Amino acid sequence: MKWLKFILDNAWTVVIIGGVLVQLIQAIRKKQGGEETPAAEQPKEYQFDDPELAERTRKIREEIQRKIEQRTRGHVEPPVSSAEPVALPPVIREVTPSRTPVHASSRLDAQRQAEILEEQAALMERLREAEFMKAAGKKRIEFEAATSDHSAEARTATRSTVLNDLESPAALRRAFILREVLGPPVALKR
Repeated sequence: MKWLKFILDNAWTVVIIGGVLVQLIQAIRKKQGGEETPAAEQPKEYQFDDPELAERTRKIREEIQRKIEQRTRGHVEPPVSSAEPVALPPVIREVTPSRTPVHASSRLDAQRQAEILEEQAALMERLREAEFMKAAGKKRIEFEAATSDHSAEARTATRSTVLNDLESPAALRRAFILREVLGPPVALKR
């Protein structure tokens, strides 16, 4: 009975500990089964038509795996300097027809054009959002200008109407009740 009450009182803690144990068991099984997956079993997202891009991606993945292993062991070795910096964007080189078959260069061109079209679509979406924000800002300015009448004549007319309404005792009582009802709560008054 004690254990059941403890589990019910600390349900979230039990769930979290159970999740951690499941992940730990999965990691142990994965490590026993082998750490690396063959290139044929890699997901489609890691397979590229461009061999340079595939090689660069493989090197980056290996570097990340090495750093993860170092951190799990508890020590960090100095970074190994590579000939090619990891953070730099890929260098776009012109493909010569003599080195690359026609179907491979057309795939690369199609892939590059698809990337360019995606970038242009993202930029168009950002432009539409900016135009929407600009239009909303203009509408707000117009609304504020239309609703705020700061002319002296309007203020004088409003003031004289209010003062005329408060001349009778019944109107004065009504104004006092409206202020109590519509004003700040009594607890917030100082």
